[in-house]
Amino acid sequence: MKVKILKRNKSSSFPNPRLVLRIVKDLFVFQGQKGARGSSGNNAGGVIKFSDTAEKCTASIAGTVSYNSSQKSLQLCDGSVWLPVLTVGKGYKKDRPGRHCLDILNSGQSHGSGLYWIDPNGGSTADSFQAFCDMETERGGWTLVATKVSPGFPFIKTVFSSVATATKNKDAASHIHPSMGNWKEVMFRFADVDTIRVIYNRKAGAPNKDKEEFDKFLMGKSMQLYKNVNGFYKYSPADKKRNPSVGLATISSLHFYSNFGISEPFRGTDKWLDIWNTGDSSNNYIYSDDSRARGTKCIAGYCYLNKPIWVMVR
Repeated sequence: MKVKILKRNKSSSFPNPRLVLRIVKDLFVFQGQKGARGSSGNNAGGVIKFSDTAEKCTASIAGTVSYNSSQKSLQLCDGSVWLPVLTVGKGYKKDRPGRHCLDILNSGQSHGSGLYWIDPNGGSTADSFQAFCDMETERGGWTLVATKVSPGFPFIKTVFSSVATATKNKDAASHIHPSMGNWKEVMFRFADVDTIRVIYNRKAGAPNKDKEEFDKFLMGKSMQLYKNVNGFYKYSPADKKRNPSVGLATISSLHFYSNFGISEPFRGTDKWLDIWNTGDSSNNYIYSDDSRARGTKCIAGYCYLNKPIWVMVR
């Protein structure tokens, strides 16, 4: 490094600015030696292969990417846990569907509530279709079955509709897909209300003929029955509380008719399900934004005329 001795100019109290800049450059700017060019990579066609690893994700390997062979997806270490890199995960494409929303969630491929591709019967993916998934309520994994917007619309019908699984904001009738015979719960909820859910647990109290009849109705069998059906609870996502806190409730004389809907009896509590095709003159409801919604669009005692009701399964 060259250092120039600065001599004071007798005609000026300050040195020449250009000379100062040159000295600063000599003092502080260093140019390293040019290194040798690296050898070409060995991966054909520019392909990068990531291997699987059993190594625990820690701060020392943060930013590392590996391939999870069991989930068939890339994963990234954030310094504490391995996170899925969801580029072409299960449910993202028609030719790579999940069996249902819970399958996608359990495989670690969820990116939150939204549309995913599913194929409940497995096999060829040619008949896969899109479904809306609730990946948040009560641990998530819910697949949309049917939607009710109009007060008089019967939302459970005897013919399955793959279109209904992705229809969130208009009337769409269907039933649980026949290849999802091992379902455990059905949820009734409003589309955009975060404090109201009524969930039916299939296995609670089973075997029971009344429950079996209700299950068949939800799976598309034509019914005109009223039964005492056990297995219900209310869930609030806002505070993550359920009611009853222990055990499950029975809805006495629950009506389920293919042409009309699902409802408590005429003089029931009005605190569970009143999703019928005609109004209810009783008014034990907690809240109703319109009298026309009473008896036709009520969940857990709350009635909303213009909010879509979703029936979901997992």
